[in-house]
Amino acid sequence: MNDFFDNLTYTNDDIIHFPAGVPGFERNKDFVLVHNEEFAPFEWLACVDGSHLRFAVINPMLIKPDYAPNLIKEQLEDLAFSAPEDVLVYSIVTIRENPVESTVNLIGPIIINKKSRRAKQIIIDDERYGTQEPIIGKT
Repeated sequence: MNDFFDNLTYTNDDIIHFPAGVPGFERNKDFVLVHNEEFAPFEWLACVDGSHLRFAVINPMLIKPDYAPNLIKEQLEDLAFSAPEDVLVYSIVTIRENPVESTVNLIGPIIINKKSRRAKQIIIDDERYGTQEPIIGKT
């Protein structure tokens, strides 16, 4: 898998910028979204600053089709959405050694403006979701 990430090709237009970084990784601000059929339905948010940081991500609607987190308008203002179709939502996956134990964080969705390529992880206050929702049996 390291070879796959070592040989990523992308352009500046592919870079997704997190102005504040990702919580816990505030210094890492530029990522690309990596699609590979071998990993589907998962994708990778790979940092392109040389740190080798990457997160497995998934569209949360694949885990919970009725996923509708309570987002506050102010949380999204700095992403400057001009149309609903510009919104991409991902959730970070924790892949465990035993795949059956892998989980997804539905409390901290990653919101991306696909037009401006700006993003942020938002921590929501919503008791319907958890930070370690099971994946297996739901995809």
